[in-house]
Amino acid sequence: MVESIQSILTQFKSSTGVNKVLVVSRTGMFIDGDYLDNQDTFSAMSAIVLGASETATSMLGGVERIVIHLEEGYKLTITSAGKRGVLAVISTKDHWKEISQLKEKLKDLL
Repeated sequence: MVESIQSILTQFKSSTGVNKVLVVSRTGMFIDGDYLDNQDTFSAMSAIVLGASETATSMLGGVERIVIHLEEGYKLTITSAGKRGVLAVISTKDHWKEISQLKEKLKDLL
């Protein structure tokens, strides 16, 4: 049986303790995950930031992840999730190993 995106995200959050995790489409539409006050804007801009980074660095190689350091020690990690998804994770610690595993679980669903 195939797991749902929501169950995969719930497992990820409970095992890592991240603050928020969202999956959005490459076009910037929210797919699943945690709610944010500015959900539509955050979803769209996460997709735009990843797409712009990939375009700007296309001659240098693929973009693995984008990490934005926020106030109060938070980090926003944006990365691709499958061919059509973008994964955005807000946390206080670096969870790249776990995020990489999450990407693998999501790639066939997106």
